[in-house]
Amino acid sequence: MRMALEGIKVLDLASMWAAPSAAMYLCDQGADVIKVEPPQGDEARRLFTHPKLGNESPSFLVVNRNKRGIVVDLLQPQGLDIVKKLAQASDVVVHNFRPKFTRRMGLTYDDLSAANPGLIYVELSAYGKRGPYADRPGYDVLFQALSGMLHRRLPDGTPITAGVWAADCSSPIALAYGVALALLERQRTGRGQKVETSLLNMAIAMQFVDLVKPEAEPPGERAPATQPTFAPYRCADGRWIIPVALSDKEWARLCTVLGLPHLIDDPRFATAQARTSNNEIFSILEGILGTKPREEWLRLLEQGDVPCAPVLDRDEVFTLPQVIENEMMVQIDHPTAGRTVMMNVPVKLSANPPRPAGPSPLQGQHTDEVLGELGYAKEAIADLRAAGVIA
Repeated sequence: MRMALEGIKVLDLASMWAAPSAAMYLCDQGADVIKVEPPQGDEARRLFTHPKLGNESPSFLVVNRNKRGIVVDLLQPQGLDIVKKLAQASDVVVHNFRPKFTRRMGLTYDDLSAANPGLIYVELSAYGKRGPYADRPGYDVLFQALSGMLHRRLPDGTPITAGVWAADCSSPIALAYGVALALLERQRTGRGQKVETSLLNMAIAMQFVDLVKPEAEPPGERAPATQPTFAPYRCADGRWIIPVALSDKEWARLCTVLGLPHLIDDPRFATAQARTSNNEIFSILEGILGTKPREEWLRLLEQGDVPCAPVLDRDEVFTLPQVIENEMMVQIDHPTAGRTVMMNVPVKLSANPPRPAGPSPLQGQHTDEVLGELGYAKEAIADLRAAGVIA
């Protein structure tokens, strides 16, 4: 069976995680992705490395899986010429350069689409292309700070981070969605277009159900993010569990399982709104759930049809039967890092299977191959390498 994006050529000029991961999602569905790195390599290669992994970065292994990698110094005229030729032969270009850099190098959408009208040009900025932050460097925790994601505080007032790379990991999903829309529109018109978002915009999008402000809503009356009927509780064995009882039916089931039937119709807890604002439930549930080990509570809550889950460490996710049975993880063999387990393709089409997961490229691994496809002779490639244009 044919992969959904088979035949689509993607030029990945991006670095770090967010924009390159958009190219990863396209590659997962069959696109031929050429990753261009500078001579010093993508900075992401040096994040969280370890000698036992051959100094490979675990995050780099998944973000760049199945791509073909080349090294080109686009700060040299001949290197920039190679990149522009690759863009002319591509369906999609992905980058996260700052606006002033693309203008200086002639890599704007207008520049590249003039030679390739069908080009889909993916541009990920940090804060958006206008305003006082437009040309500032950005990292995930900064977008969390600006977007209100750090609203939770420790008792001393210290902000609590999200615990995940919220903007970096949501932006590629949105960009890949944008590319799919642009490809559909190109089928209709023959014209490409620009697809863009910012990491700050996606940090806001990750909170879209919370960042809503009706004019008539009284300030401070919205339910808090942490509520007693969907909060973590420590069990007798020191392990943690989260029961969830949002509806009245679930509250009744939870009370029944916990041996608290008298609380079902207690006026203090009779409605969902009353339960969210009554902290007395915290102490009640804490006391009860602390009397049995976690596995026993999980069994009882499941029998009572109460939504619940154990709180797992990240290492435990790899061996969770639900994850294994649904093939949410996949194992690949990397030439230097060895056997590596990582996220499998999260979206699957019944008629168009995804590409089997393969390793990320070694730095410059496919340079000669890709330049040969562009028409460069072996002698010309050797001259470019001697001049330091490629590696």
